[in-house]
Amino acid sequence: MKYFEKLEQFNMTNAYKFLDYYNELDLLLAKALNQADYVSFRDKVRDLSGKNAVIKRYRDDLFQLGNLRNAIAHQTKGGAPIAEPFEETVKLIQKILEEFKNPKRVIPAFQFEVFTVTPDTPLINLLQEMKTQNFSQAPILDHDGKVIEVVSTNTISRWLIAEYENQLIDLTAAKISDLMPHVETKENYALISRNTTVYEAAEIYLKKSKEKKSQLDCLIITQNGKPTEKLMGIVCIEDIAPYLMD
Repeated sequence: MKYFEKLEQFNMTNAYKFLDYYNELDLLLAKALNQADYVSFRDKVRDLSGKNAVIKRYRDDLFQLGNLRNAIAHQTKGGAPIAEPFEETVKLIQKILEEFKNPKRVIPAFQFEVFTVTPDTPLINLLQEMKTQNFSQAPILDHDGKVIEVVSTNTISRWLIAEYENQLIDLTAAKISDLMPHVETKENYALISRNTTVYEAAEIYLKKSKEKKSQLDCLIITQNGKPTEKLMGIVCIEDIAPYLMD
């Protein structure tokens, strides 16, 4: 991204806006790190990027924005900055500031009534709901209401192939328990709390997928990320893709 241009005749509005956002963010970074002594903006970003998903996401942008700040603050003409940021640059630092102050969380972003099944649920019931509600994964709960697995359209496809090969397909008699042996990767999901930020969720998705050596089917949201709690929403790769690291 081209962050600034030099102008012989310029309007100072963007420069002052940029510095206001920068200074506020700089103070918040210091507060987050509990730093009383002077530490450079670059060092704050570097240190906090290992602890905060928003800062990690924008780390490279913040390094460049720090360089721009130095150009604006230290190079003056008649007491006024000679570097005037583009409007998109001002919007970028404003966006980072707002996301750092009030990070978007998975609830309410991905909150909805989750359709669940048990091992005894007829497969036909799940198929009808998938068609009506247009979803591709459903958590399987045991009789105590605890999440034990996730069934997906991929699971159904694998079951159908196996049944076809054995010439045993009977959708009306099949139950979710019949599908469970055909789950490609066992426990291919992760539980997260409602307070998880969208960037944290993206990091969890990548980390767990790497551990499983398989793309997770979904992230399941509960109050505190525990399998016995009421399900509040589900996050799929399509939902989290905009928040994944470039």
